[in-house]
Amino acid sequence: MRSLVALSALLLLSVAPLPPSTAVAPVAFPFGHTTSAPYVVADGSGFDVSWFDRHTKSFNFAHYDGAKWSKATVVAHGRVLDNRADYPSIAVSGRAVIAQWREGVGEEGAQILLSRSSDGGATWSRPVTPHPVMEREFGFVSILPLANGTARIAWLDGRASAHEGSGDTQLRAATMTATGSLTDEVLVDGRVCDCCQTSMVMTSRGPLMAYRDRSEKEIRDIVVAPPQASAHSTPVHADGWMIKGCPVNGPRIDARGSNVAVAWFTAANGKQVVDVAFSHDGGVTFGAPIRAGAEHDAGRVDLVLLGDGTSAMVTWVERAGVFSKVMARRVSASGVLGKPEVLGKGMTLGFPRIAIANEHILAAWSGDDGIQLATMDTRIR
Repeated sequence: MRSLVALSALLLLSVAPLPPSTAVAPVAFPFGHTTSAPYVVADGSGFDVSWFDRHTKSFNFAHYDGAKWSKATVVAHGRVLDNRADYPSIAVSGRAVIAQWREGVGEEGAQILLSRSSDGGATWSRPVTPHPVMEREFGFVSILPLANGTARIAWLDGRASAHEGSGDTQLRAATMTATGSLTDEVLVDGRVCDCCQTSMVMTSRGPLMAYRDRSEKEIRDIVVAPPQASAHSTPVHADGWMIKGCPVNGPRIDARGSNVAVAWFTAANGKQVVDVAFSHDGGVTFGAPIRAGAEHDAGRVDLVLLGDGTSAMVTWVERAGVFSKVMARRVSASGVLGKPEVLGKGMTLGFPRIAIANEHILAAWSGDDGIQLATMDTRIR
């Protein structure tokens, strides 16, 4: 995980419509040319974007209301790890902001740090670590704020490899209290893919995680499970992708009530594609996967549900010769596909992230000249 450092390239934005009424427009990012690894969340008045600054070695975030940016807030600096796949992130609920990042331990290890602000980032709780501090890998955190001021935290945990490095990577979860402490740690799954992102969302049935599982036969397909002790996991689809190494390509999940959508990358049967599946019962069952991309996909997916939750906007990275492209496409649960559109191009784009607020989407990705952004108006008529 720690060795996956971003090597970004200059992005060339193109503007094109996505049916039925989607307009794409670039957004200037005013925080310098040494920024990378963006993460985007929506709040009640727009978007919050976090990023890593390579010059100051700092983890920062700022608010964008659709017209102007706030001043940048520094969350942490000095020892923050720069990793294109295991990036820092924030979660926002009202004035509460929860942040996660990683710092190095010894020569090969990495530890997770979590902090909470109750005043929009003006002050922060003392950082806490949800796992034993040891020279092992921990990361790929998901954060889900809850209505009572707490938050559910989940992460990939390497503590089992402490004995001669032979143990499996685990998926664990805990609760962050309103004061920033951690409680109720549980083992969710004792064997998961080592370095694929996790994703967590609130459904009508409660919190639900999507992650890449790992069977004894090295089948690494996408499953969903509640972040509970020894949770029963449900395959989103039985791709049957057998791979002995981690593909560094986790799923993304979103929900509106009982409507749930999951996007993921697979290279089963030798075809590198992005699929989307929908559930209308809170993630208990999923429909057949819908192919969003072509056969040159690199994955690095994200998605948000639109309107009433029966369609989604999906983004991914597609290879195109020496360049790669940030792609976007509307996918409906009925199988209707919008036209795929290019948001940007470059040599390496990191992991593009998106969020939706009032049916407007903000997309962000790493570029050679700093973070690049674009908005998409996705109101469905």
